[in-house]
Amino acid sequence: MKKQFISGICLIASLFTLNACGPKKQKTANGLEYVRLMEGKGRQSQAGDIIKGKLVLSTDKGDTIFSIDEPMPIFQIDTTHPSFLTDGLLSLREGDSVTFYIPTDTLTKYMGELPADIDKYMLYSIKVDKLYTEEEMQAEQKAEEDAALAAEQAAIARYLEENAIKIEPEESGIYFISTKKGSGKTIAQGQAVKVNYIGKLLNGKLFDTNIESVAKENNVYNPQRPYEPMEVPAGVGQMIPGFDEALLKMKKGGKATVIIPFAQAYGSRDMGPDIPAYSTLVFDIEIVDAE
Repeated sequence: MKKQFISGICLIASLFTLNACGPKKQKTANGLEYVRLMEGKGRQSQAGDIIKGKLVLSTDKGDTIFSIDEPMPIFQIDTTHPSFLTDGLLSLREGDSVTFYIPTDTLTKYMGELPADIDKYMLYSIKVDKLYTEEEMQAEQKAEEDAALAAEQAAIARYLEENAIKIEPEESGIYFISTKKGSGKTIAQGQAVKVNYIGKLLNGKLFDTNIESVAKENNVYNPQRPYEPMEVPAGVGQMIPGFDEALLKMKKGGKATVIIPFAQAYGSRDMGPDIPAYSTLVFDIEIVDAE
């Protein structure tokens, strides 16, 4: 999601590559007002459908509260527990672009306190790319994940070969390569540790580190953040699963490189430009201290 500030209905419509300021308001059977900016020719929505598309929530003064700029699942039409948008969502077709005008008194019933700059309405501008049944959505996601898994397995195999790494994966799928054993007892679940780390993608692109010199070398230095060991309780879910698992294999002073498949990282979630969906992560980890 990206916050943007766009003035006027026409500019909101332009987010959806539309050019429509002329259409007049219409009403659904329950009185919900809307403007159809573009009429789609695809299939009609039905109860239970999942809507994949783009969404802009804005004030009636034209300021955007938030937006979803890339097509993704944005609503499921629940008729068993209808909301103020249900009738409107049931009026949609694939390809539609519609702006719904939700009165502030209606919103207050569902959402409580509203932003101060809303006068009479909050606007929901929806671009419908595709409608799915739950079964269709699950099938598409399964196919996408299967393809990503096959691509990941091939990429990891190349990475291991290119880096002369001869090691079998752990049961979870991570590859744990100890580069310095450390001393004392192995880190226990819940034990507080201080960690230095360097996080990269398989292609070598660095996406995060708490080591100042490494950040500067890779042109990702941020003067607003502290560069110091990260304090975290090990193995309790504050980190991604693969990172947590690696900590529980280490000792104070130890160092390791861990290759974390997407299933043990962020999965199908897109974490922004630095970590796309289905990313395999590679961390260099050092246990600086352990309490």
